[in-house]
Amino acid sequence: MSVEQIQTLVDALATRLGRAVAVDDQDLRLVAASEDFGGADPARMWSLLHRRTRPEDVRYEEIRRWTGPGHIPENAALELWRRLCVPIRCRGLLLGFLWVTDRYGDLTEAQIAEAARAAEAMGLALQRGLVATGEERELRRRLVEQLLSHDPVVRREAWEEALDRGLLDNVGQVAVMLVSCRPGKGDGTPADTRAVLAESVGRLCRTAPGEAALAAVGSRRATVVLARRQGFGGGRLAEAADALLAELTDRSGLARCWRVGTSGPVRGLDGLPQAQRQAEVALSAAGEGGAASWSELSADALLAQLAPQTWESALLPEGLVALLADPSAAVLVPTLETYLDCAGDLQRAARELRVHRTTLDYRLERAEHISGLSLGDGRDRLLLHMALGLRRLHGTHQLPGLPANVDVLPPEKRRRAG
Repeated sequence: MSVEQIQTLVDALATRLGRAVAVDDQDLRLVAASEDFGGADPARMWSLLHRRTRPEDVRYEEIRRWTGPGHIPENAALELWRRLCVPIRCRGLLLGFLWVTDRYGDLTEAQIAEAARAAEAMGLALQRGLVATGEERELRRRLVEQLLSHDPVVRREAWEEALDRGLLDNVGQVAVMLVSCRPGKGDGTPADTRAVLAESVGRLCRTAPGEAALAAVGSRRATVVLARRQGFGGGRLAEAADALLAELTDRSGLARCWRVGTSGPVRGLDGLPQAQRQAEVALSAAGEGGAASWSELSADALLAQLAPQTWESALLPEGLVALLADPSAAVLVPTLETYLDCAGDLQRAARELRVHRTTLDYRLERAEHISGLSLGDGRDRLLLHMALGLRRLHGTHQLPGLPANVDVLPPEKRRRAG
């Protein structure tokens, strides 16, 4: 779609009618708007500021089924004046909406017919734009897929094509960022998700922490190839991932469905398949509503590569089972993991948990008593640290019931019994 072409049609119609005119796409995102001609209500001003129309303002579920012009009545509660709505269609396909301010209901039949003719012309322009946009999207998808191929010849050819088209530039370091969305029930429609994802990733590509970016965007997932001659440094990739996650969450209104995973920087074209795998690992470690960078994963970089099925079916030592099954696990498990993450530094762990040192000592002793594991034993600490990390990454283990004859000894009795 040529935005300039739509803008020209909007301005011409507004001038002929002497009224404010606007065009939204089928998802109510603003495409073009004329001057106000004194017809700017608060609802229109909000739409211009946020580049979209609120569905509740215009009865979206109803108007998307209209086949011809109709009026949206005035709504004082929404600070919305009466306006004409003309669905923009091409061959029956809904492509957008044309809005004309009609505060006093004095648009003539001839003027409404003129708006309908303008909507027909806009429909043809939007349809041509959809075809062009679809071809461009498919080109980018193909190039990203080939750039991440394990075949060096395919990678090189894709890189040269991207260079020829001006989509990428010669580069020293590359990285891969993956974005995924798993909305829950009632969390939004695929169309909403696709639109938010496409807009946010598009903005990332324009302001990326590199000199070039190329993205393949689907309905629930996006892959971005980032490139930079001078290399990535200073946490730029992690900062970009955090910013993208925040924008996706804010624009979609979905708090926990988005995840972003970023690879570390790798050298040159041949590092892209490795970068993709790093980004996949980071994505799996991010959790719901989180962003993770390979360079900052530490031990989770290894734990996240273990398949969830491996953890779910793992045979756990009886003391660990007893701890995870205990009613106090909700308090003791986070306490243990924080203590182990702090390398056994009691003062630091107490600060991280925001509890008194005495409280921390009591919880750790309680965990040792329940599990029979000793925090003074390096192997027991390794067992706990790995198991709790896997639990955090892959979810709660399906714990078997403890056999009746299992007697989990406290650490000092176990050592004497040994």
